[in-house]
Amino acid sequence: MDHVTFERIGPGEARIRLDGECVGSVHRLPDNFNPGVHCYAVHLDEDWRGPACVHDRARIREVAERLVGTHPFL
Repeated sequence: MDHVTFERIGPGEARIRLDGECVGSVHRLPDNFNPGVHCYAVHLDEDWRGPACVHDRARIREVAERLVGTHPFL
């Protein structure tokens, strides 16, 4: 698999990089169904599947790598 890294660009926001090239983003958002709880929207550019919602911060890398590995154009 290619090398997936993250670059923090602001509070609650990061870029997803694949071998140095920006391929998506991660955003920390409030969970509308659970007040006081946050989730993370992991989204790849040009991905028709839309963002993946991750509640466990420790799983963001796993989800990003899975999305990259199954993306039709990457």
